[in-house]
Amino acid sequence: MTEATFALSRYGRRVGTRAEGKRARKELLNFLERLSEGSLLVVDLAGLDVLSGSFADEALAETVARLAAGALPGRYLLVRSPSDELLEDLESKLKGRRLALLALVGKTWRVLGHLPPHLSQALEWLTARGEGTSQELSETLGVSVAGASVRLTELSRLRLVHRVQKPRSMGGIEHWATSLVSLKKAP
Repeated sequence: MTEATFALSRYGRRVGTRAEGKRARKELLNFLERLSEGSLLVVDLAGLDVLSGSFADEALAETVARLAAGALPGRYLLVRSPSDELLEDLESKLKGRRLALLALVGKTWRVLGHLPPHLSQALEWLTARGEGTSQELSETLGVSVAGASVRLTELSRLRLVHRVQKPRSMGGIEHWATSLVSLKKAP
């Protein structure tokens, strides 16, 4: 998976207005569009003192919403922050939109926003393993293969995991999901 970084500090140390957020969103989407499928864009909050709710909603939550709606297939987004404090307004905006985004704070990842418990459980399992199949998730969680597949499909739709098809030795196709944060090496 190819990785690129987009530093929000290019807009200043205190990003706050909705107009600034719209400009940042346009640049973020253009940046994502130039990336190849299977790429991860890390939005870096280092160097910021303030990330306001208005800016976070326009620049980041709206970008996450567009990705979850199917824009720019195969591109993934996560945020890296030096502190949890910078993420508070962003998390609030994501919860309000019922969206989720992965965040790395130091060397620890967490989910910002809204993620139902059954999807959180599947994401935690996948992150601990790095990758896995619906069959493996089904066996671990004690749910049907179809139920496990739905969980991984929904996590993929939300762009929280990378999902690929691999041919099976006995014929047919097997779906594999890979954790974005296990692929991302925290500084």
